[in-house]
Amino acid sequence: MMRLRTFYVVLFSLCLLAGLVAFAPLSFAMRQSRLAEQGIGWQQARGSIWSGQVTGMVWKGQPVGAVNLQARLGRLFSGAPLHEARWAGPAGQGRALVGMKGRALNARAVSASLYVDNLNGLDPSLLNLGSTVRLSKGHLLMEGERCRTASGTITTDLARLAAMAYDRDWPILSGPLSCEQGELAANMIGQAADGTIISFQGKLSTGLRLEIETLDEDLRAALKLAGFKAEGTKLVYARQMGQQERLQ
Repeated sequence: MMRLRTFYVVLFSLCLLAGLVAFAPLSFAMRQSRLAEQGIGWQQARGSIWSGQVTGMVWKGQPVGAVNLQARLGRLFSGAPLHEARWAGPAGQGRALVGMKGRALNARAVSASLYVDNLNGLDPSLLNLGSTVRLSKGHLLMEGERCRTASGTITTDLARLAAMAYDRDWPILSGPLSCEQGELAANMIGQAADGTIISFQGKLSTGLRLEIETLDEDLRAALKLAGFKAEGTKLVYARQMGQQERLQ
């Protein structure tokens, strides 16, 4: 009987604690979190950590928009992050399972569409194409700016839309999301029907590099006028994020 009573007391205490946690203000939880260490800021947080909304969110100065959070108790026993986050704003939209893992931000089952016209560091001629970058089945573990784990498939129609200016038909670029020496990196590639090979490498804090390998002399001449530099059969355009153009 004593053991049964002890069990009930423990069970009641856990339920009470769960209730208190469930209705804890989201604004308080946000202030106590380490999100600021990840470069994340916000204007207002409403609701509880069980169900709430964050508005005016920014990441390293880039506007993110509004984020809706919904917790699922069942995820406590699955090992998955507790909250499902859905966000939409000027930079794009997406959803993910999010949480903290020690001092690292843990995001799983990430799907997102980013508007290229809101990405820093790109030439205005590329920003105005209306292209997107998409991530599917993503997994990120970020500690501050350091990438600890990253996976998923990333695609973009940037090269396809840019090629229309040269009356060319280039494919959608695709490739894996990964960590390279602690930096979040995307490496995408595609090959056109005429044999042209287009590759795009981008890193979160370093910048991007676009390579086009072609023997088409008319296209090579046009790309050189657009700022590409010849490296053998390749034409290369590189740019530092948030800095002046740099050709390698």
